[in-house]
Amino acid sequence: MSRLLCRTKKPCLAGLLIALFLGLLAAPALAAAPGPKIVFDKTEIVYPNAREGQTLAAQFTFTNQGKMNLIIDSVTPSCGCTVAKFDRVIRPGEKGVINLDLDTNGITGAFRKTAVVATNDIGNPFVTLVMMGETQSKVKVDKGRRLDLVGCLGGDISAIASLTEPDGKPLLIAGVENPMHDYLDTKLTPQPGGREYKLTVSSKAKEPMDFSGPIYLIVPGSPKVSLYIVAEVRGPFSASPKEVYFGGVKNGMQGIARAVTVTKACAETLTIDKLIYNHDRLKVEEQWTAPGAQVQLMVSPNLEKMPKGPFDETLGIQSGGQVYNVRLKGVAN
Repeated sequence: MSRLLCRTKKPCLAGLLIALFLGLLAAPALAAAPGPKIVFDKTEIVYPNAREGQTLAAQFTFTNQGKMNLIIDSVTPSCGCTVAKFDRVIRPGEKGVINLDLDTNGITGAFRKTAVVATNDIGNPFVTLVMMGETQSKVKVDKGRRLDLVGCLGGDISAIASLTEPDGKPLLIAGVENPMHDYLDTKLTPQPGGREYKLTVSSKAKEPMDFSGPIYLIVPGSPKVSLYIVAEVRGPFSASPKEVYFGGVKNGMQGIARAVTVTKACAETLTIDKLIYNHDRLKVEEQWTAPGAQVQLMVSPNLEKMPKGPFDETLGIQSGGQVYNVRLKGVAN
């Protein structure tokens, strides 16, 4: 009998299994299933000197380097100022385009806007496209595009800014659009030479308050130029938070008290003249952390007398002729 023949069945079976295993190792790996593959030429476009109010058009090109049709399911911009148009189905080997139009009205200074592209490329289902840069306005503001107004009620709470053309050219500003005219005054004064204006913004608030928002310079032949006003009109003291929410509370619960911190602002010394609240429904305890400067008011609902259901109470803090109201909300169970 030839030496190549097995005398028993078991050794032959073992050799067959070994040969099969070695064959599998030597066999080339199965090719991955063909599919679409999106490859962008670039995913970021930079605009270093865009003019505010200008519409920036970005074109992002890509190629389908896969073996099946590439489908763009959606393009979702990060803000309403960006509009997207795009090719939806791209055959293998062909190019596609995604166009993004960015309206820079109201975008001041540095910006970064994105759009997320969703596709049927399982290896890269989401791609983020970026438009970034910095806007240059028709008007240069020496103090920047944000003006802060901080002061005590009854005093002069104002700011003055110099307005010029960025390249030093003659400048014409037709006026100021002021959506906050009820509590903000604006005054535009042209300077000799026709190249500069002085803008004065002043608080008209009759009580302590914080407010903020844009005003707009009207420049003929150009989009409006926005400036952002942030005002803090201080009274004799400040209180924080402005609204307290207890959540759902029930009789016997521990730790339901909430702290309202009252701090001296424009007054020389903080004194609490009176606390105004419903004594049946609320409990208030004063804890002075810095006598004459800061006190914590520990507030808790009196659940024994509080009707079941949602409640909305007010704590009035009177000091130096001013009353500051804090809302207290929750649900009594």
